[in-house]
Amino acid sequence: MKTLQQKLNSTLWIFLVFVMAFSACSEDLGLSGSGNADNGEWPLKNVDPKQTWMTSQTVQIDISVDGEADITAQTIMNENVTVLGQKHLKGSGVMFLDVPQGIGGSFGLVYDDGVSPKQYRQINLTGNNGKVIDVSFQSESATQGAAPSVLNMGTRAATASSLYGNSILTDCGYMNFGSWAWKDIAIALTEGLKSYDNHKAMIDYEIMSRGEVTSGGEYHASETVYLSMLYGYTGTTDTRVVGYYTHSGNYSDIEFHDIADVLKYDYFNGKAKVQYQLDNNTSQWYDANFDHTDGDKLPAYQNPAQKINTPSNANNSARRGDDAYNTLLVSEVYGDRVTAIRGLTFKLEIPENKVFGFYLRTKLALDETQKTKLKNLGIPDDKLPKHAANYTNANMNTGSGKLGIRSAMAIYDNFTFIGLDDNTSGGDYDCNDVTFALSNVRGEKLIPKFTEASLNSSLNEETLKEHPEYSNPPSLEEIKHQSWTLAFENAGMDNDFDFNDVVLKVTPNTTTHQAEVKLLATGAQRKTEVYFDGTLLGEVHTLFGVDTNTFVNTTSSTATRKAVTLESISWPEDATMETQRMKFSLKVYNEDGTLDREFSMADLLNDRKSPQALCVAGDWQWPKERVNVYTAYPLIGKWGVNFNNSEYSNWYAHPKENTVVTPLSE
Repeated sequence: MKTLQQKLNSTLWIFLVFVMAFSACSEDLGLSGSGNADNGEWPLKNVDPKQTWMTSQTVQIDISVDGEADITAQTIMNENVTVLGQKHLKGSGVMFLDVPQGIGGSFGLVYDDGVSPKQYRQINLTGNNGKVIDVSFQSESATQGAAPSVLNMGTRAATASSLYGNSILTDCGYMNFGSWAWKDIAIALTEGLKSYDNHKAMIDYEIMSRGEVTSGGEYHASETVYLSMLYGYTGTTDTRVVGYYTHSGNYSDIEFHDIADVLKYDYFNGKAKVQYQLDNNTSQWYDANFDHTDGDKLPAYQNPAQKINTPSNANNSARRGDDAYNTLLVSEVYGDRVTAIRGLTFKLEIPENKVFGFYLRTKLALDETQKTKLKNLGIPDDKLPKHAANYTNANMNTGSGKLGIRSAMAIYDNFTFIGLDDNTSGGDYDCNDVTFALSNVRGEKLIPKFTEASLNSSLNEETLKEHPEYSNPPSLEEIKHQSWTLAFENAGMDNDFDFNDVVLKVTPNTTTHQAEVKLLATGAQRKTEVYFDGTLLGEVHTLFGVDTNTFVNTTSSTATRKAVTLESISWPEDATMETQRMKFSLKVYNEDGTLDREFSMADLLNDRKSPQALCVAGDWQWPKERVNVYTAYPLIGKWGVNFNNSEYSNWYAHPKENTVVTPLSE
């Protein structure tokens, strides 16, 4: 180990020890300049004995379910969820995963039995390879002991319109969110902050249904929206019914769909609106419906061993301060001890190309002022609602301009929030009397396509200046699966160590049990063939349609040729990249056509510790021609001698300026 470390610039590395969050750093980490690279030469002699030259951890998850369900492993919810693996289980089973280093030390598991809303579990890693983790999921009927009819909402949706009649979504279940969400809950729709001063939120909006792509990759001509209760800041216990409406764009065919009374009762259909877990105890859910306005309730909710309320309180309409189904209050009391939260969830299915929005209605009759505003939008008399309400579309509310705002929608890293005020004639405009999380069919946060009218509304102008991404939602194309870049050095010690002689991208799909293989680049100047498990995939220059001595995508900072898709390869159930990558091999030929060498990813250089190939998570930027990998990526040496040093585990995301090639976007 001392051989490598003696060659490092000690001043630089002492500084880098204190760099804690690589994801927030600039691309080159301030390392431009010849004096900042590791001046040592490969092959390396001293490396971590656990080093596999693959930027991942192999994780075994032993999973128990009490029925039948699909289990999906994915990165923690963010703008671009990446699927790490999927498996269908009956009773129990094992998942083997390649979890990329540098993704934050945790990933999520999603449980989907096809009936109840999805459940989430955060899996934390310590950095050790060969990790074995036990996880147990229970169906909602098992965890709640309630009538199954209350929990089959996953198979139902609104089938008819109601003009503020009885709830047509009588079935509900729980959507389970992991503890990683607290950061966003704490800052969303802040109490006392007027929504028009909260430039994170859209405050005058309707949404266009786009259809959807399921976790299995199927396209549906409708958009599923899961609406999950989270918290509220209101002191009333009067009737407040949340609902949604749809129309075709001109309001003449508008339909109103009541969902549930969200404030009158602490419990809905016998179920607490919000529940939470403590200290990773997955067998006990505590009700969050405590009333923080009653002093005698405080000792109870400070005691984690005791349920806050019991179903005996279920229909007690006399209770005060129903804002106590507040996730924030639970978080303030228990902090990091809270390891999961779940809220009652309703499933909505909106036909493709329909416009939809939300409302919070009262039991008061529709007044003439609001009736006139609704009729001015084109709503006919026979479709006017019976009750006063607040809508996500400000033009449907009493008041004009900012005084018509009654709702806000904000998209954060982990959640999409929607909040509604309950005062139909004004109020405090912070839009959080009731608050919900919105999720899509895959259990990810909903990122809506706002209507053109919403994007052109002057009320949203400041928000869209600061968050232009609201104008350009991601496409609905396909699920993003974890990909891997395989970078080969075909000449070993006889040449440089730029690891660009053959660059492949491999994307396994654990549902189809196939993996897509693409050739991204070649810096080889001799005939070089790529094999998988003994089967020839092609000669790299022939695949690109160039002469044998031609470089492709290795001489400039951005690739100039599109990747070439090769034949898909088999990816058996429970196969991992850790083992499958060893089946990739190269044959390199001399100029006279004789075979010079043949090697696989498993082979090291001349019995020494340096690799002939690297396996890197994601869309990697490989070194330019004749740029050694330790020059392009100054942190790779630290990672090489200590595989489990999380400070350097995402070395591959931080290249030195002007030393690497960026692949073309697909």
